[in-house]
Amino acid sequence: MTSDREWRMKSDLRALLADVEGVLFDFDGPLCHLFAPKGAERVAEQLREFIDRERLPAVRPEKEHSPIDILREAARTWPDFEAVALLEGALTSLEEECAEEAVMTTGAAVLVKAIKIEGIPVAITTNNSEKAVRACLARHRLDPLFDLHVYGRRNMAEGHPLLLKPDPACIERAIGGLGLAHPERCLMIGDSPADVQAAKSADVRFLGFENPHVDDNQELRKGYRGTIVEHLDEIRAAWLEVRGRCRTHSASGEPH
Repeated sequence: MTSDREWRMKSDLRALLADVEGVLFDFDGPLCHLFAPKGAERVAEQLREFIDRERLPAVRPEKEHSPIDILREAARTWPDFEAVALLEGALTSLEEECAEEAVMTTGAAVLVKAIKIEGIPVAITTNNSEKAVRACLARHRLDPLFDLHVYGRRNMAEGHPLLLKPDPACIERAIGGLGLAHPERCLMIGDSPADVQAAKSADVRFLGFENPHVDDNQELRKGYRGTIVEHLDEIRAAWLEVRGRCRTHSASGEPH
């Protein structure tokens, strides 16, 4: 028998998905375990070693084991754009190394395919390097699913500013790139408070993903009271139910 909590969650999922016109995915977590080959702590350690080797100022982010947080803190505290760009380039190289062995999140490919079959466009909105993301997708032969719609961290050495979530820039770029006229009918699937804030700033819906098998992945629940799922199959099941029903009603001329 379905519990009250499960019933509410399914109802919330159906409401989120019913009239969605575009779906945005954070990359590391919802779609892929990018740092799994090395471990995020080891990548963070390598970044700190790079900082020491290049004699750059020390950084002390709140989450010392997070490579993205190290880069974010450097951007916040270092006045020199070129120094931040140097560190960003080092992180990109480490992400590209990880992309060679990274594994996709269970259920990711079939979920994206289910969404695309319904004619709904998808994109990736991430703090990870666009180069690393594209390399990972290509290795798993999933790049055709996203076409060119990967909106992530761009090469600072080419003059691009560092705009990491919670800044909504990558989401706004995705909405424009997909040609979506109604951001409020766009859904983002993410796994961090920064994703929540970015989605809110961009006026898009948010669905939380919290993989129970990943350590230190509980912070999303601390400040977010919306719908959170632990398995992508839950989203796919709700999607097939809701969109299948909508398609049936549309074909029969019934309202939905």
